[in-house]
Order: sequence, then C-alpha cells, then structure tokens
Amino acid sequence: MKTFTSESIKKLLKKETMEKTIYLFEEVGSTNDVAFELARNGVSDGTIVIADSQTKGRGRLQRKWISPSGLNLYISVIFRPTIQIKDTPLFTLITSIALAETIKNNGAEPSIRWPNDILIDRKKAAGVLTEMQPRGERVDFVVVGIGVNLNMTREIMEREMEEIAETATSIREATGYEIDRSKFTAELINELQIWYQKFQKEGRNRIIQEWTERWGAINRRVQVKFDENAVEGIASGIDENGYLVLKKDDGTYETIVAGDVILL
Repeated sequence: MKTFTSESIKKLLKKETMEKTIYLFEEVGSTNDVAFELARNGVSDGTIVIADSQTKGRGRLQRKWISPSGLNLYISVIFRPTIQIKDTPLFTLITSIALAETIKNNGAEPSIRWPNDILIDRKKAAGVLTEMQPRGERVDFVVVGIGVNLNMTREIMEREMEEIAETATSIREATGYEIDRSKFTAELINELQIWYQKFQKEGRNRIIQEWTERWGAINRRVQVKFDENAVEGIASGIDENGYLVLKKDDGTYETIVAGDVILL
C-alpha cells in the first residue's frame, strides 16, 4: 500500500492549493465533527481534515458511513463563504461536480444522484454531507464531508457493508486497478478549489448548469421516497436552491427538499 500522509498529498497539489492546511488522523469519530470543532476555533477557509478510518462516519439523515482503514477516502473541507443560509445546499452541488470530475479522471464513468451521491453503474461510490454553522441569517462556515469508496473489493464490501453491499461499488471495482489515495485526494482538493472559485466568480447558475449535465436522472422517470411517503414523476431539474423539481403525472410540479431518488 502506497504512503498516505499529508506530505504525500501536498506534493501533488497545484500551486494555488499548496498552502492549504491539512490535518490527517489515523482514526476519528467523524471528520465532519473534527472539522466543526476546528472551524469554531477559527481555522481558515479551505482547511482540510482527513482520516484513515472513522468509527462514527455518517451520511445524510444520520445514516452510517462504513469507514474501514487503509482503503478509502474520508475527508471534510471547511469553507467560509459569504452566503445566506438558504444557499448552503449549493456546496453539495459544487462538491458533487468536483467528485464526478475526479472519479472520471481516474477511469470510471460517474453520474450524480440527487441530492448527494455519486454513482458508478447505478451503484453508490461516494457521498457528500454538507453541514453549516449559522451567524444570524448568514453562514459562519460550511463543512463539507466526503466519503469515497476507493479500493474496497467486492469481498470487503460484502463483509463490511453486509446487506447494503449490493447497492455499493468502489472505483477499484469499476476500473480493475488500485487507486493511489494520495493522488486521488490531491486531485479532488484541486477540483474543489476550481469549482469553488467558479461559484465565487460566476454564481449559482453556472454551478446548477454544470451539476445538471452530470446528473443521471434529468428528464427520467423517478420515484422519490421521504418519511413514509413516495411520489413519482419526471425529474425535470433543480431550482436555484438545489431542490429537486418533479413533474407529476397530473402535469403539476412539486419541489422536493429532501428524499431518496430511485430511477424507474
């Protein structure tokens, strides 16, 4: 297994991202929790927290994120944007674009599943968890957590994930070769910087356009499950806040704030 340290990652960063502070831990509960504590203590925009493993990794809706050591990427990035609270979901879009580009550059063909998953061959390979600290009506800071299944084999996934293994995959499984974790991490950090800057310079419309181009469900029939309910229709787009816009069979449109999307 190749070396995976903050130094091995920094050597591969582009000039504009070289100065970012990277904390790399052998094991944490959750990289998002560590990043939140650092952000509350005043660390700078762009600070990065990485762990080799997590004992309490989590995804959206407090779902457990399986985080074995030596295989995958568990990373959280702290942003200090000048935005209102309602704009926070845009960071899930920004991150999803950066993830999709990085995975594509490593030989797989990803698609985005609203609101926060990256799929390969319709199976989940990565997820994004965006959380924020408010200050009045504006954001004090945003923490974006990312989990990527890099090198888990089918055998490891079945052992670690049990019943959910059949809906998961890894980049290694998709490509057939081992992924260099330091290289992948550096490439992802570089892509995040690119798309964060595009958002700052060009605004939300550019991000929504780019995200939609990588979305695997645009104009497809889907079912959205939330709580004990489900609704079906055509995924016609996302609105300016990143919420799903569903065209129902009666011709009306419904805006979905949260839910699990299944292609039909």
